[in-house]
Amino acid sequence: MNDLSKKLKELREQKGLSPEQLAAELGLAKSTVWAYEGGKKQVSVDHLSRLADFFDTSTDFLLDRTNRTVDLNLQNLVETSEYKLWIGDQPMNRKELEEAASYIQVKRRMGNFGAATT
Repeated sequence: MNDLSKKLKELREQKGLSPEQLAAELGLAKSTVWAYEGGKKQVSVDHLSRLADFFDTSTDFLLDRTNRTVDLNLQNLVETSEYKLWIGDQPMNRKELEEAASYIQVKRRMGNFGAATT
């Protein structure tokens, strides 16, 4: 809970808000925000969700959970160098990414590729 307390205070300060202003934005009592930031009170699930939405982050980030999934669009990966995909010990180049995306699209259209999972 201590890490969550620090994180909440940092995020609030980054937005330039006082504890009172944050409480007003979220519809919480000022004492609740103070208790959360001071580590004196455990954050409820509802409030954790509101805080994550307000700070435009995930609850996993707030709770310091590192095991998470990231949705990546293969088409977007072709157009950016922000991520590298590896096969074996070599990164895929742009042409390989384009070919992989095209192959999967054709297979899906033909109905010969496994159903997409969510």
